[in-house]
Amino acid sequence: MPEGDTLHRIASALGPRLVGRPVCSLVIRHQSVDRLAGHLVTKVEARGKNLLVFFDEGTVLHTHLRMGGAWHLYGEQERWRRSPAFATVVLAVPELVAVCFRAPVARLVRASLLAGDPAIGKLGPDLIAPAFDEAAALARLRRMGGKEIGDALMDQQVVAGIGNVYKSEILFHERLDPFAPVAAHSDEELARLLAFARRVMVANATAKPHASGPGSHYGHTRTTREGARPGEGPLAVYRRAGEPCYDCGATVEMRRQGELRRSTYFCPRCQPPRRAAAREVRA
Repeated sequence: MPEGDTLHRIASALGPRLVGRPVCSLVIRHQSVDRLAGHLVTKVEARGKNLLVFFDEGTVLHTHLRMGGAWHLYGEQERWRRSPAFATVVLAVPELVAVCFRAPVARLVRASLLAGDPAIGKLGPDLIAPAFDEAAALARLRRMGGKEIGDALMDQQVVAGIGNVYKSEILFHERLDPFAPVAAHSDEELARLLAFARRVMVANATAKPHASGPGSHYGHTRTTREGARPGEGPLAVYRRAGEPCYDCGATVEMRRQGELRRSTYFCPRCQPPRRAAAREVRA
């Protein structure tokens, strides 16, 4: 699933090309939305893992890519790299077409209703947003007390933008046990965790893409290894189960976590269990 940095890259790529231009046509799930024709795109914004396209008429297009969705940008006569049959959203402006493929969430909502919207209004602070509220994020995380920290970080109502990759990577960097409850950690530890998450996610969101052309405006190699040595990959533990830890040589492991059984990668030596602290919390 694309994480917050990917959505901010998409917004940064689409915004300059769409904002201020009139809508020639908008098609959602092969149904034309005629009432927006002629209206201007006023803003393209990422909020966590959600992309929002605002129109001057007061409507917002909301998409969520989940596992298989992708936004592409094409010239007016340019051939699409995917079949039109898989196009969930087709937004045409003069000389350009923005196409969202295979998005499970694609809907229109009034801008005035976003604050109370079940999907958008309850999102926690966006780690990549310029106005990220660290105190609010820390307070929301602290309220998850008895929940395993690896699971709590994935809750978008706690903090928006973190997915499986960053969850595993930031917990490894801070040497925290993914399976210990939030309450087993100090405010200082949680603040450092959020600060590192913000630093690497902002860096990845603003990094230059490694390729150009349609569909590649957010393609990049995500990295969380600051000061990685030659021969080391860009990620410390994610998808490295069975391989040696770059820092200590122990074998990286993967365990499923939370109700949705998401994968969590960790080093058992660098991130030792906090059993004693967890027992104190339960007592």
